Amino acid sequence: MMSIHFSASLAMLLVAAIFYLVAVGTNSWSSSGQVLTFGLWKFCMDVEGNKEWTCLPNKTDFSIAAQAFSMLAVLCYAVSFLMYLAYIVFPSLGRSRPLTMALCLLGFSVVCLQIMTMIVYGVKVEQYFRRVEVVHFHRYLEPLNIAWSFAFAILSTLIATAAGVCTFLELRNIALADMTDTANASG
Repeated sequence: MMSIHFSASLAMLLVAAIFYLVAVGTNSWSSSGQVLTFGLWKFCMDVEGNKEWTCLPNKTDFSIAAQAFSMLAVLCYAVSFLMYLAYIVFPSLGRSRPLTMALCLLGFSVVCLQIMTMIVYGVKVEQYFRRVEVVHFHRYLEPLNIAWSFAFAILSTLIATAAGVCTFLELRNIALADMTDTANASG
């Protein structure tokens, strides 16, 4: 039977993964008014102001780095879910310290990779915005603002952090149970 910490970490990690997949798959990480939006994979613009959007791929070094970090985070989510599945299918793994430790490390990796994605994107998107503004609009646009996809990525990171804390608490409980069992066996 799964403990409350393990169940909570699985539920939170599932919510975090869904939020992150939505964030990664959408083009609203940042926006400038109603005419320009940026995502990790492409940017979309309404140059003429007539609601006919044109989308172009992001092919800059920073966007490729952000894409790589985001895909590594998604891969860590996938491996985590496979490990949770193994735990559910094979209940004997329930007190497995190596499995729980691996889940702690994967959770830490997810959070770090998501933070790196947001940092790389956040630091460089303003320069990219200025280039797009000059090349495609030939006029000054409204300042660039964080949009809802970026907010989803932030929420995902916070929820994944909470999931990692629950997994760590589970690891602590397993270690304490092992110590108690060892003390009872020797005493």
